Amino acid sequence: GNAHLAAYARRFNANVTLLPSVVDTDHFIPADPPSAASPFPFTVGWIGSPSTAPFLQALVEPLQRFARERPVRLLVVGGPAPFIPGVEVIESPWSLKREVELIQQFSVGVMPLPDTPWARGKCAYKLIQCMACAIPVIASPVGANVDAVPPSCGFLASSSDEWLAAFRQLAADPGLRARMGAAGRRWVEERYSLRSALPVLTDVIRDVFSSSPA
Repeated sequence: GNAHLAAYARRFNANVTLLPSVVDTDHFIPADPPSAASPFPFTVGWIGSPSTAPFLQALVEPLQRFARERPVRLLVVGGPAPFIPGVEVIESPWSLKREVELIQQFSVGVMPLPDTPWARGKCAYKLIQCMACAIPVIASPVGANVDAVPPSCGFLASSSDEWLAAFRQLAADPGLRARMGAAGRRWVEERYSLRSALPVLTDVIRDVFSSSPA
């Protein structure tokens, strides 16, 4: 699913293929119209599960500082949200029916991660979902996040100051958000979509079949 896992697997078997997590780009789509003004304040969005929601603690301090400068909303989908004084925090349960609609409400999608062996094995799926919906992203530079977020699509943030700087830059520049969102959509279509993954998967299956004994 990512280069970190592939490197581990190659210690035991050189015949390894990298096939990243992908999304259906016919399902994960930008809002219509993508340029429509959001009725919400600048919205920092996260989607995940209760097991990864504790990683949001890394955003408490930069979001609290950011909220002293302008209204900001944190929309947490699929897990418990932290309490952040001065920030409007919304928790929404995850559902297959509503996940795209909720992601489309994000001004920016975030994926904070600690630099641990387990986190380095994660495959940036939250970011891929957001970029497919033309949402710019900010992520910790850990594991697959580094490969999934080129500079044209978002920011990598290692510290509270870097998270705050990224929030400020994206909040102040709707044009930048639109350009990064469009670039992210193209990036996912090229590298992280069902269409891009299918030839890789079918080639592996054919290779295995052709090299197997009759």
